[in-house]
Amino acid sequence: MSLENSASRSHKKGMMPESLVYVGEHRDAKVRLRVLDYNQSTFRELSIEEISQCAAFTASDSVSWIDVDGIHDGRIVESLGKMFDIHPLVLEDVMNSQSRPKVEFFDAYTFITLKMLELEAGSKELNSEQLSLIIGDKFLLMFQERPGDSFNPIRERIRTAKGKVRSKDAYYLAYLLLDTVVDNYIHVSEELAKQIEVLEASILKRPTEFTLHRILRLRQELLDFKRSIDPLKEAINTVTRELDDEISKYYRDLYDHIIYESENLAVYREMLANLLDLYHSSLNIRTNQVMKVLTIVTTIFVPLTFIVGIYGMNFDYMPELRWHYGYPSLMGLMLIIVVGMLLYFRKKRWL
Repeated sequence: MSLENSASRSHKKGMMPESLVYVGEHRDAKVRLRVLDYNQSTFRELSIEEISQCAAFTASDSVSWIDVDGIHDGRIVESLGKMFDIHPLVLEDVMNSQSRPKVEFFDAYTFITLKMLELEAGSKELNSEQLSLIIGDKFLLMFQERPGDSFNPIRERIRTAKGKVRSKDAYYLAYLLLDTVVDNYIHVSEELAKQIEVLEASILKRPTEFTLHRILRLRQELLDFKRSIDPLKEAINTVTRELDDEISKYYRDLYDHIIYESENLAVYREMLANLLDLYHSSLNIRTNQVMKVLTIVTTIFVPLTFIVGIYGMNFDYMPELRWHYGYPSLMGLMLIIVVGMLLYFRKKRWL
């Protein structure tokens, strides 16, 4: 969590609970609004230049999907909240990018907030973005932190009237959005599993300090993943109990997918813990191998040093010093000692 985010939260100190203050990374980009309004027979799509244009969709007979790219402009969030009679505490959660995934039910709408996850193409680092949905019978307000998402296939299905979406209400549209988010979870999960396999191969081949850093980073990413998916599991389970049977069956299927991924995360975390143990074991084995070689070298030189030490003494009466074959004989003796020790070590399987 960045220091900037922490500072943003501190700005709310002393304010009323319903104060709309953006909590998240600083953004200067203009907030973009667009609307897809549809029913079984009609469809229209438009970009919103003035927030007052959204008022026409508050009492529409068709389903209105209002997509807000950017939650850092409190004026826009507050204006939409007044138009659709959204509780200020819900708007406060919308503008807090650190909100925990959850669901809340109100008389005229349901509020769901969750995290969208993706892996960067180059670095493969895990990025998260808050997604907030306010779902009424005939409208869906969607708030994203920044432009760009994975929902274009849904937009295209609405444009071309493919599937059931044009004949269903906003809760079915919300299901499609949530299903896309969970599909991204599955993709991220599969990529993380591949990274764990690569790490395992790297550790078995030659572990390095970079390998340790990658294990620790993956462990943190899995923890962030778990923080995103576990509360969502609880939230979707709550939704399935509150909605009627016709729509709840879709959310039950979604719940099953989340449960599956949650179980996968538990397996991956256990695998990472085992990899960390394997990393330390590999390092210990390498260290022991180095120490064994150094010990053998030291052991070989002990008798050689002893012999050299004896004949390095400055005594006058050492008959071998004046022997014509003394030097080559001594070198031969030292060579025999080295070879004999190496053969002995090999016989003992110390080499």
